[in-house]
Amino acid sequence: MAADHILLVEDDAAARTWLHDQLRALPDTSVSTCDTVGEAMRWLDERVPDIVLTDLGLPDGSGLDVIRHTREKHPDSEVLVITIFGDEAHVIQAIQAGAGGYLLKDTGLHSLGDHLSHLRSGGSPLSPRIARMLIQQHQGPASTPVQAPPQAASPPASTPHAPGTALTPRELEVLTGIAKGFSYAELAELLAVSTNTVRTYIKRIYQRLSVNSRSEAVYEYNQILAAQGRPPLA
Repeated sequence: MAADHILLVEDDAAARTWLHDQLRALPDTSVSTCDTVGEAMRWLDERVPDIVLTDLGLPDGSGLDVIRHTREKHPDSEVLVITIFGDEAHVIQAIQAGAGGYLLKDTGLHSLGDHLSHLRSGGSPLSPRIARMLIQQHQGPASTPVQAPPQAASPPASTPHAPGTALTPRELEVLTGIAKGFSYAELAELLAVSTNTVRTYIKRIYQRLSVNSRSEAVYEYNQILAAQGRPPLA
């Protein structure tokens, strides 16, 4: 199997050295480094990376430009942000630019190899704080569970099933995590509960939505949101 070629874009010398060493220690991996937007763009114009790891705060511009240039030049390449910026604006801008994952430098880098494997397999590695932020964007006011739309007295046969029972805020958090592809263990870590507690929430969600699987639960709840004119969970 051909080695993955990773482009690391990081201006802080200590962080760049540490990340470079972590990446070089991974099997079947080669690493190139750049420390400015301009250097990264020139590199991308001449070579094709499998994965781009980029900071956002760079001395001559924003890592967002590196993300966009990667997407334009190499749409099949993966992009992972590694940064200190954990605010909503930076996260949303990076995702909109084309980042497939978002890790904070103060958390989550101890399992960098696992994060890259997750990215290669089609997942979106996120620091727990970032994942919670994205979940809460879909959650609405914590004190007000999202209600299903009322059913007509005699709905036509083609009307999607719309349960009348509301999900609690915590159940909605779990369902949103499911829609985003988190495993039970990942949800347990994110929500600071046990895996068994996550399973209990999921069983309750199944009962409320009258479904028997994760995919059915997401589908049924998205039908409720669509009827309310709201965006889907995923």
